[in-house]
Amino acid sequence: MQYADDNATPCQTAEDLQRTATSYNTVYERFGMQVNTDKIKALIQHPPGQILPNINTTINEHTLEEVDQFSYIGSILTSTPTCKKDVENRIRAAHSAYGRLSCRVFNNHALTMATKIMVFQAIVLSTLLYACETWTLYRSDIQSLERFRQYKLRQILKIPWESHTTNVAVLNQASVTSVEATIIHHRLRWAGHVQRMEPFRLPKIMLYGELADGTRPRGAPKLRYKNQLKRTLALTNIDPSSWEQTARDRATWRRAVHHGITAFEEKRKENEEAKRRRRRERQEQPRPSPTLPCELCPRLFHHRLGLSTHIRHKHPPRR
Repeated sequence: MQYADDNATPCQTAEDLQRTATSYNTVYERFGMQVNTDKIKALIQHPPGQILPNINTTINEHTLEEVDQFSYIGSILTSTPTCKKDVENRIRAAHSAYGRLSCRVFNNHALTMATKIMVFQAIVLSTLLYACETWTLYRSDIQSLERFRQYKLRQILKIPWESHTTNVAVLNQASVTSVEATIIHHRLRWAGHVQRMEPFRLPKIMLYGELADGTRPRGAPKLRYKNQLKRTLALTNIDPSSWEQTARDRATWRRAVHHGITAFEEKRKENEEAKRRRRRERQEQPRPSPTLPCELCPRLFHHRLGLSTHIRHKHPPRR
């Protein structure tokens, strides 16, 4: 639970949190240390559809501040079970890392393009995907990460937006894989590492742990990590029912992950090219004549949205 001088302690109830905070303070005072109560934050995970009252945890008669999110070892912990805030924080940190290296590396004409790509992968991409093994990502989060990487790679490779170069071509020119493939590789490697741990290790307990109480809502509930792990195994052609036996042997698991990532990346590129080809075919098809007339002028429109926008801007109502 303790990293350097930082502690992250999960508790089930308000009484457990108060008891734990008092125990920490008592032990530290016994060794002549003092707890900085101004830096300690309390985060409440509300049950679905409920808002809990303030718990008012105190240390030395000082009430701890209750927050919705806080930073711990480079990650953003929030009261909502999503990684959106963490992804946004990682993108800002990667922007900062890229900016610090712009003059010395990425804009340095004395360095080769291969060296710049290696530095980008080693520093900027590592900053961007820090702790991505434990993220539960949605499609919008992956698109935000891929958008940042494409923007920076195009700057390094000097590819202007007027050239209409595809994302697949940019990745091929830089000889790198997509952000999604990189995240999948980190996630599977971490899952295999946890599977080989002893049963009493905390990461393995958390991976296989389940809540004793509570039910998931109907419809489209929040995505869980184990749902994403099963989906990742299916995308990489690894049997979800037997992956634990495969992961017990490190060499076998690494080969399975490597072959799965390669197959996933090839299929992703084929899907991107097919999507781009279908879009080009739709654009090349002759467009039908507009049939929706404007009642206030002779213009015709294809869709009602264009007609309503035209009326709102060109023929606003008089006041």
